[in-house]
Amino acid sequence: MPSARTARVSQPIDHRTRTAAEKRDRMRIRLVEAALQVFAQKSADAAVIDDVIKAAGVSRGTFYNYFRTNEELMAAVLHAVGDEILGLIEIAIANHDDPAERLAHGIRMMLHTARRYPMVGRFVSRVNIESGMQHSFGISYMVRDVTQGNASGRFALSDPALGVDLVMGAVREALVALTTRAQLPESYPEEITFHVLLALGLPRAAARRFVGMPIKTVEVPRDSLLCRTQPRRRRAVAPV
Repeated sequence: MPSARTARVSQPIDHRTRTAAEKRDRMRIRLVEAALQVFAQKSADAAVIDDVIKAAGVSRGTFYNYFRTNEELMAAVLHAVGDEILGLIEIAIANHDDPAERLAHGIRMMLHTARRYPMVGRFVSRVNIESGMQHSFGISYMVRDVTQGNASGRFALSDPALGVDLVMGAVREALVALTTRAQLPESYPEEITFHVLLALGLPRAAARRFVGMPIKTVEVPRDSLLCRTQPRRRRAVAPV
């Protein structure tokens, strides 16, 4: 059994370790926020490491302690923003028992949210979505709904993994389309979701019914990462 003296000595060490970890987390968040701000002010192609270093007010050495490449940074940003949005969506759809209905609602809510926040689509259009989502808790929801939907007979897949790949691919391209293609119809999120459900094996009538159901608007908190980094609108100056 450790003595009282040993316990007293170990406490500062644990405190220093915890403080260092918290400091590292804050710096990582700072760099991610800086990357989002660069995207808000410039086109996606203009976001490079030098811009992020300048926006974050850190040294190049500090940046490379956290991210080795611009692509790695962008994947981290996509991961962070995706987790925020997907977490809010999961709360909103948790009361739906039917996995096919949950999936349909989740896809539509994601696409409508991306339409309100075009930066999401900009990231997706430049970053391999798998690199940003492979460690995201959001992907677990998709796997769950596709797997349960297939097990219950809602979907007709030889392997649920095929369904996950299909959904991820379709959502990625839809996010890019919402950002890069002008004059998409208001119903675009519903139509792409409808065809995803058909591809999974859902009957046409059920797929149409699910995409016609009302969905909740994802209310992104004002203190969220996405809201904190939105470009501020300039106030109109009244003519003199």
